[in-house]
Formats: sequence, C-alpha cells, structure tokens
Amino acid sequence: MEAKDTSLGMKGAFERAGLNVLRELFCLLPASLSFSLGERFGDLLRRLLPKKRALLRENLLRSDLNIRDENAVRDFETRVFRHFGRLGAEVMRLKILSDAEIARMVPVEGLDHFRKEYEKGRGVILLTGHIGNWEYSLRRIALEAPGKVHPVIRRIKDPVVHDFVDDHRRRYAKGESILADLGVKPLVRALSKGEVLIVLLDQNAGPGEGVFVPFFGREACTYSSLARLSLMMDLPVIPAASIRQRDGSFRGTICPPIPPMKEVPPEEAIFRMTALYSEALEALVRPTPEQWIWMHRRWKTRPPEEVPSGS
Repeated sequence: MEAKDTSLGMKGAFERAGLNVLRELFCLLPASLSFSLGERFGDLLRRLLPKKRALLRENLLRSDLNIRDENAVRDFETRVFRHFGRLGAEVMRLKILSDAEIARMVPVEGLDHFRKEYEKGRGVILLTGHIGNWEYSLRRIALEAPGKVHPVIRRIKDPVVHDFVDDHRRRYAKGESILADLGVKPLVRALSKGEVLIVLLDQNAGPGEGVFVPFFGREACTYSSLARLSLMMDLPVIPAASIRQRDGSFRGTICPPIPPMKEVPPEEAIFRMTALYSEALEALVRPTPEQWIWMHRRWKTRPPEEVPSGS
C-alpha cells in the first residue's frame, strides 16, 4: 500500500510540473503563436479522444441546429476542438494579463445591469455556461466588484488538475471558487456579504436534481438549485457571457435580470425560472455554437416517459 501511495504521489508531482511548464510555455510565446499552438493541441485532442468526438456528433445531430451534412459536421467538430484548445492557451495566459488589458480585451454590453444590482449591496447572481471564455468573464467581472467573486464549480475528477485550475483561477482570474456540493450555506453567506456568485448552468443534472426544460430543441435535465437560491434570497439572476469574435477579440454581454417569481407557487416558479435561464443561455450560445462544450453529456438524464419500462 505504501509503494502505491508513493507512486501516486510521484505521478501527481509530474502532472503538476507538466501543467506548470505548459502554463509558462503559453505565457512566454507571443500571443498569436500561443493561440495557434492551442488550436493545434485541440486538433490533437480531436484525434486522441474518439469517444468525445462521437458524443459531440451525437449531441449535434440530435439538436435543432440543422447541421447534418457530413462536411459541415466535420467542420463544426474541428472548430469546437480548436476553440477549446485555444481557450486553454487563453486561460493560461491570464497570468501575464493586467487588469487594464482585460478591460480592453473584453468590452461589455449591458454592464449597467450588473452595476445596478451590485450597488444595492445584497449580492449578485450571474448565470453563464461553458461558452466563449468563462474565465475571462470572471476576471472582467472582478474588475467591477471590489468584493469577492465566487464561481460555483463542480469538482474536477483528477485532483491534481482540480487543484491546479482552482489555484490558477484564484491567483489570475481573481475568483474564489465555491464547490457546488457544499450545499447552499456558503452561497447564502457570500450573497449576504454583498459578494458575487457566477453559476454555470449548462451541465446535466441527475435524476431528482433538476427539472426538464428545452435546450437546443431537446428536453435537458437542468439543476433547479439556482432558481431555489433566487427565490430564497429574493434576488434576480443575470445571464452573461464573453464570446470570442472573428478577429480573436472578445465581446462581453450582460443581459437584463431575470427576477424571482414570487407570485406563483414555488415549484411552478422553479420550473418557469429554470426554463428562462436555459432559454437565456441558449440565446448566448446560438450565434457561435462552436464555442460551447458539445462533448459534454448534456442530455444524459432523460424524462421518465423516454426511459423504457424495466430499465
């Protein structure tokens, strides 16, 4: 047992060292070369991860995007993997970006929606997804919020990667993560201090964890916890994202707040509010769908009527 633990420790040390070297490499290279290398890395992952590629295609073909031609599907697949390869390079380079550079790189439309809520001192709930560069969104919002900004995250399976990402985010994206599995208390505590939560709501919820609402033409089990938090704290939810433009720059968008529905029964409110959140996220994804995480099993949990009896 001791030898196994030592082996795992050495493996973790090598993994951490590799991630640190990769970060330094992306920071040392000129930006254009760094991004190009990131995209080539995305091409490599596309070849090395056939199951993820197959899942991407399955999700795409079952969506309502109407991308069916094999050449179009292959092109879309390539652009998705290149986006995430480049995203990795962009996130690593947060280490060398100043606040002024982030402000210049990510102009934001609708910033007043955030400022008006933040100035009330009751905390702010921002809604986003794995679209564009969500770490840029975090760093950009941190410039507007003198207090703390907390991305609400789910633990990455690999503990070494999780710790690296969490530390990198805290140091260079200016966000102190809160684990979703810790429950509602840390979220309520942060909001009570007037702090900001950033919630990513585009991952599959397990049975009993969410409600089924449309997302790209299919019912998707979506976590209901965000709507419950909004009702509990009597706070609106503000959809937002930072999307990469054709020239490589970014455009931040902050949408009008979605208020809590206090006038209807709670369970009905939770369903209707979650549907609005999903609709808002879809509207942010649709203009550049290749910048969304299609290799995630977003539609894994199915409504009871779609599950064969006896399974």
